[in-house]
Amino acid sequence: MARSILREPLIHFVVAGLILFGLNQLFFEQPSQTSNGTIVVDQAAVVQFIQHRQNRAPEDAFAQWQSLPKSSQSKVVKDLVEEEALYRKAKAFGLDEGDYVIRRRMVQKMDFAAAGLTETEFTPQASALLDYYEAHQEQFSVPAQITFTHVYFETEKRAQSTALALATQSLNQLNAGKVSFSEGGQYGERFAYHRNYVDRAEPIIVDHFGADFAAQVFQLSATPDLWQGPLQSRHGLHLVLIAAVTPTRVLAFSEVKAKVVTALRLAEQDKRRSAFMDALLAEYKVAIEPGLGVVQ
Repeated sequence: MARSILREPLIHFVVAGLILFGLNQLFFEQPSQTSNGTIVVDQAAVVQFIQHRQNRAPEDAFAQWQSLPKSSQSKVVKDLVEEEALYRKAKAFGLDEGDYVIRRRMVQKMDFAAAGLTETEFTPQASALLDYYEAHQEQFSVPAQITFTHVYFETEKRAQSTALALATQSLNQLNAGKVSFSEGGQYGERFAYHRNYVDRAEPIIVDHFGADFAAQVFQLSATPDLWQGPLQSRHGLHLVLIAAVTPTRVLAFSEVKAKVVTALRLAEQDKRRSAFMDALLAEYKVAIEPGLGVVQ
C-alpha cells in the first residue's frame, strides 16, 4: 500500500514542490526588514537584487554572487543599499508600492531628482568655467599622434641574441641605402598588424605592440631620413622610421567652451547626487550579514 502511494505522480509533484519552496525560502526570498530605519543586507537580499537587476533565474543569481570577488560583492552591496534607501524615500513621498519594475522606476525618479539640474538652474560664472578648464585640461586635449613605418624581426622562434644581430645588421643596411618610408616594406619579416602607422594615437600603438614599445617610440624624434632602433615589443624587435610626431595639444578654451559647460554640469550633478545620498543613507542603519564577508 505504502509503495503504491509513493508511486503516485501527484505525490511526486507535491514533494518536489515542497523542496523547491524550501530552497526558495532559504536562499532567494527577500527577508523582512527588522525596522524601517534599518536596511538588512543578507544573502537572500543580494541574490534577489542580482536576480531582478540582470533578469536571471534565482539559482543563476545565487551562483553569480558566489563567484564574485570580494571587491565586486562590496559594489553589489553598496548598490543594493542605495537602491533600498532611494526606494524607501520614494515611498515616503506617497508613491504606492508595486512590483520590481515599478520599484526601479521609483528609484530612478528619485536618483534623477537627487542629481537633477535643469538648464535654468545651471548658469556658471565665466570664471568658474575657466577654473574648471584649467584644472581638467586632460579632458580637453588632443592626444599625441605618430606616423612611422617599421621593419620587424620575430623573437619567438629564434634566440634574442640572433634577432638582435639581424636587426643591427639591417639597421646599418637601411641607413646606408637611404631606404625611404615607402621602401621599408621590402625588409624584415611579416608582422601581425600593420607595416605603416599614420597619425595614430598611443592607445592603438599599445594595443598592437605593447605599452613598453609605445612609451619608447613616442620618446623618439621624427627623423624621416634615419632609421632608429631596434625597439623591443611583445612580438619581437623593430627598426622604425618616424616621419612625424605630434605632441599632446590642449585645445583652446574658445574651441571647447561648450564641452566645458557640459563637463562642469555633469560634475555638479555628481556632487549633488553624492551629497543627497550621504544625507539619505545617514537616515538608516545598514546591517550586513556577517556570513557575506563583505566589508562595509
